[in-house]
Amino acid sequence: MKRKRLVAAVVIACSLSLALAATPVGAEDGWRQTTNPENFSATLTFATDYVFRGVSQTDNKPAVQGSFDYKHPIGVFAGLWGSNVDDYVSKGNVELDLYGGYGLEPLPGLNLQAALIYYYYPGSGSDPRKSYVEGRLGADYTFKALSLSPKISAGCNYSPDFFGEDGDGHYTSGRVDLSLPFEFTLYGLIGYQWVEGDQSSGKGAGENGNDGFDYTHWQVGLSRALLGFTLDLSYQDTDEAAFLGKDIADERLVFSVSRTF
Repeated sequence: MKRKRLVAAVVIACSLSLALAATPVGAEDGWRQTTNPENFSATLTFATDYVFRGVSQTDNKPAVQGSFDYKHPIGVFAGLWGSNVDDYVSKGNVELDLYGGYGLEPLPGLNLQAALIYYYYPGSGSDPRKSYVEGRLGADYTFKALSLSPKISAGCNYSPDFFGEDGDGHYTSGRVDLSLPFEFTLYGLIGYQWVEGDQSSGKGAGENGNDGFDYTHWQVGLSRALLGFTLDLSYQDTDEAAFLGKDIADERLVFSVSRTF
């Protein structure tokens, strides 16, 4: 019952987002704004590994990912993202994320965002259920007047029933981006994941024989746009190298190339 309500919340949020986007000042102008091709985009990415919050989702193997996004000038957005994953994530070997939300810029350089994300793992079964919902609040500020135009971002995510029906899940993160010469961007990120533990890592099956788990991860990377593509190379690590008996959370270099249409 809880899962049905959460899924319904995501669907309603996305529907409201699109409905708000369609709210016109004048019917014809509103329709033109809503259906403007510039509101739509699609991105294709190839990565040497799909790492989610410091943990490989592809057992240290490459990933092909794609997304389709919609963003209205008033700040409403919605989208669908997908990637291949390994069997320990989903027996269907696929992850599909449906998301929607609203962003605004109350002050020059300051962006605020609220979103709902539904992580769907087709073919993964229901004992325990892998699919789950998260809410996210985020903010970023760019110091345009300073050298290298530093951009500081922070976010927090909450799920009432995390991956694998594992109870409450909390995630917080912070990131800094610096605009370097020759159009390079240097960035650093640190995040902390805490999961209560229930069906998947509860009943003494979690970290150190306790319920649930928690860990910190970090990432330092360099990216650049080149000939219409975005190239990214990052170093990633966590303070918990082993997950599920696999070395999928240890240090690694990840390279990705993406193209947005």
